[in-house]
Amino acid sequence: MAIHLKFWRASLAAFILIVATLTAPSPASAAEDFSPDTDLQWDVGNADTNVGHTGQIRATVYDLEEFNGRVYAAGKFLNVFGPDGTAYDQPYLAAFDLETGVWIPSFAPQLRGPAYAIDITESGTIIAGGEIPGGLQAVDPVTGADVTSFSTDFRHNWGQPAVFDLEIVGNQIYLGGRFTRYGTTTLGNLARVDLATGALDPTWTPETELDIVTPRSGGTNVFGLAIDSSRDRVYVVGKFGGVNGDDSAFNFATLNTSDGALRTDVPQGLPAGILSHRESFSMWQHDVQFRDDEVYIGGQAHQTLILNASDLLPTRSYFTNRGVGSTSSGGDTQVIHVGKNTVWSGCHCWGALGEYPLFSKNNDNPDGQQSFDEYREVIIELRDVPGSYDQQPVSGGFGFDIETGDKLDLDFNVNGQAGAWAILEDSNGRLWMGGQYTRDVTGDRPIQSLVRFSPAGAEPPVPDNERPSVPSSGIRIDATDAESATLSWGASTDNVGVAGYRVFDDSNAVRSETTVPSTVITGLAPGTYRFYVRAFDAAGNESYRTGYRTVVITQNAPDTTRPSVPGALQVQSIQGETVSLSWSPATDDVGVVGYRLYDFNGRVLIGEYDLTAGSVDLPAGTYQLYLRAIDAAGNESYRTGLRTVTTG
Repeated sequence: MAIHLKFWRASLAAFILIVATLTAPSPASAAEDFSPDTDLQWDVGNADTNVGHTGQIRATVYDLEEFNGRVYAAGKFLNVFGPDGTAYDQPYLAAFDLETGVWIPSFAPQLRGPAYAIDITESGTIIAGGEIPGGLQAVDPVTGADVTSFSTDFRHNWGQPAVFDLEIVGNQIYLGGRFTRYGTTTLGNLARVDLATGALDPTWTPETELDIVTPRSGGTNVFGLAIDSSRDRVYVVGKFGGVNGDDSAFNFATLNTSDGALRTDVPQGLPAGILSHRESFSMWQHDVQFRDDEVYIGGQAHQTLILNASDLLPTRSYFTNRGVGSTSSGGDTQVIHVGKNTVWSGCHCWGALGEYPLFSKNNDNPDGQQSFDEYREVIIELRDVPGSYDQQPVSGGFGFDIETGDKLDLDFNVNGQAGAWAILEDSNGRLWMGGQYTRDVTGDRPIQSLVRFSPAGAEPPVPDNERPSVPSSGIRIDATDAESATLSWGASTDNVGVAGYRVFDDSNAVRSETTVPSTVITGLAPGTYRFYVRAFDAAGNESYRTGYRTVVITQNAPDTTRPSVPGALQVQSIQGETVSLSWSPATDDVGVVGYRLYDFNGRVLIGEYDLTAGSVDLPAGTYQLYLRAIDAAGNESYRTGLRTVTTG
């Protein structure tokens, strides 16, 4: 969901691809189990040279997302490359099979420009942001067809706008980048729009300020953002000199979600005690992520930082540069991905990785950041002193344990210049990395922009390798309270029988396992959560996942208000035992999530529907049908009038 920018000059490497054998892995129990060797047969490349905002960046992949058995890659590439080196036209957005990595040509979006960030709605619609006329474009996740009901009108003073990051939260999209207007409304590189229509929210329009203090500056760009709903925060990083006229919010700012004002309860700007080369470079930041009680930011000074979410003070600092015996230098952190057990950091780094003891070189300014001379001391020690900073090799990216912060003993076998700009730890435990590379060292395999690493020593597939079907009907929210959510979904099917269901959050961590198509997830703090479901059978095969369902937990009193009664139930047609129905939508103070159709004679529930029309199969006979609306808290409306139908 993000692009994280730094400017470099070079031409793309020539591309030849050699077939690599794929083995379906078991989900990794620990990140140390990853093989350093790539296993992906397909690749993307040939960057669009007409881009205006990232023309000096070698990378061609900027974001990766998983949905319903597919991995989507977004960027400024023009082609997909097959195992035999054949180039296929597929600009800016492509889909690959989650298991095999094979390109899916039936997904053929017609994006209007390079895509730097993508996110996926609960229903599966892909929202792409980039150098696209209007800034955003919505496409169908199966075919890639445009969703024409959604449109935006972002503009930039000197050309196409650029959306560098976007985050979907509930019925809103937060986005940042380089844009100066929405229609005739003046903006400053940050905005929020309606998820359904793309209309601008005029209540949230904070503005970044020009960085005029440090050399190589001059930016107002937003490169990354993350929404922390439980704390009412929007974390923003980039290359900017402040926000809303306050120059203390320098390259890292924390805003509220109500009107975009700077939060006054946490420090603004970069934290003290970290590596800094502020005297020769602007300390711009490329990415920000958070989970639970930690915030992760990364960018200049070749570093990735862990901050305590309560006060935004640093607790650990990882940095890369040339190490003892290496001939290549490290580079800036360009992307951060929070996986199940691991935080992954991507960089243009091919030297050594170390952990910097915070405040250890702050002799000139104990409460602030180092002078340039103190920064050079750290770099020289890493380069010349064996064992300094517990250094280890690094090759385009690294990981550290979420719980302990310990670096992983892993050196990926890839070469390149720009390195990783997009990372995804998928629900099967594989690690996908996109950006720009030149070859797989072990296999001497030329690659351009897309690699994948599987768990080492993965077990061969079990004799029954047929997946159950995706649980039907999507996820329903039956009830919520201050600490829990009751969810249900349609049943799955399998050739040998479904053994149960697992409910995951959007970090791919299991939050519940059940043998029936419903569950109660407990222990939830106030905040926003996204869940999906996968069925599994006795052999351990998992289905592809459902779409996400967002749950908002608040400390307010439970919602007990019924939705309004739907408009009159209408029979559109009866064909044999199939009845087609329609009705006018109901309304609710927190939103209607669906409708339930009942038979008055038998007093039984017949079916559930998300829209305002549907069909139902009824055995031959006479029925008296009525409808009730349901909201996110599980409240049902009073019923409609009866509609008599006879089938058969």
